[in-house]
Amino acid sequence: MNVNQPSARPTNKLTAATIGALTVSLVDLGVRNLASDWHDPNVTAALLPIVVGVLGYVIKDAPNT
Repeated sequence: MNVNQPSARPTNKLTAATIGALTVSLVDLGVRNLASDWHDPNVTAALLPIVVGVLGYVIKDAPNT
């Protein structure tokens, strides 16, 4: 079976996961600098795969045919 990729553009799911990871990192940076009493690196470590997983489930891709 030969699949022809129409372009080198990343998929919607990959783009959403990257933006989600960036958002979690920026929120973590903001909490660390602005409210250091509330900062817990374990929360960020647990939240990152949850956000990426939810975005990957919600965002739909065009069929690659």
